Amino acid sequence: MIANRWRLKRMLMVPFALTRFGEDAYEWLTAVLLGTQKGMSLKWCYWFREHVVLCRRYGRIDFSEKRLWLFEPGWSLAPVILSRLITTQDLLVTEDFSRLAGRYVESALHEVGRVAETTRRSAGAGNSTPSLPDTLKEAASPQKILELCQARYHLGDLLSLDRIEAASSDVCFSMGRLEHFDRDHLSYLLTQMHRILAPGAISSHIVDHRDHFWHFDKSIHCFHHLTFSDSAWDSIARGRHLYRNRLLERDYIRLFEEQGFEVLAALHHLHRHDADGLEPQSLWGRFAELSPEDLEAAVSHFVVRRA
Repeated sequence: MIANRWRLKRMLMVPFALTRFGEDAYEWLTAVLLGTQKGMSLKWCYWFREHVVLCRRYGRIDFSEKRLWLFEPGWSLAPVILSRLITTQDLLVTEDFSRLAGRYVESALHEVGRVAETTRRSAGAGNSTPSLPDTLKEAASPQKILELCQARYHLGDLLSLDRIEAASSDVCFSMGRLEHFDRDHLSYLLTQMHRILAPGAISSHIVDHRDHFWHFDKSIHCFHHLTFSDSAWDSIARGRHLYRNRLLERDYIRLFEEQGFEVLAALHHLHRHDADGLEPQSLWGRFAELSPEDLEAAVSHFVVRRA
């Protein structure tokens, strides 16, 4: 394995991170032209069920009567279709910019078709919901799927969330998005989530605390990004594709509670061995004091209730 492949990838990405036009061009080249998001439909079909199961376990909710909000679900429409399978109520999708690409429609329909019945059962919907994937097979575009799923697609940055009606959603899902906001923007996002979600609403979020370059370069460990000083990391993690915050599970718990959420569960058992063998003393500054429990929380699944 070639060491420091992450540095090469970062060098290739940096020119695109300098401007919004460059960031948009990078998205188009990789996701649309090269199809780098082809695995997202399968990934969403797996983790969507986890969202559903844990929300029912810890939130005691009946999905069929809940208004569902997908926060920046990405390029695959699989979570949109899955959401419509489990609820008859309002379905909201928010994105910072349009991630609708026709090349992923077929994979979304295929993967959802494989798990549709299991997902309905997990959500308590049984077999009463029509087989939506079959209905959507003739859909020629992502826009048509959104229309048939009766999903509202809201485009805009975090500030645009204030245009969404207060208390208009009962459940919110996100996967791999919260770690891409710095602490201040994340606090603002949670404030908006608290406003948009109805009292007692449940929110379910999967957060990957690991160095995202590690997914590409296994010559580094999964907490490699915690070896840099704050100033060095600010220089490395520039732009929306390179930036990841360095918040840990306990930091998210604190932020949720500060913004008026009750943390019902913070689970990290699936990836608790990713950092095995890592000595905290090798990390920078404040991270050198991390406990074994901190290092076990490489990926967290949070289930929280809006007070």
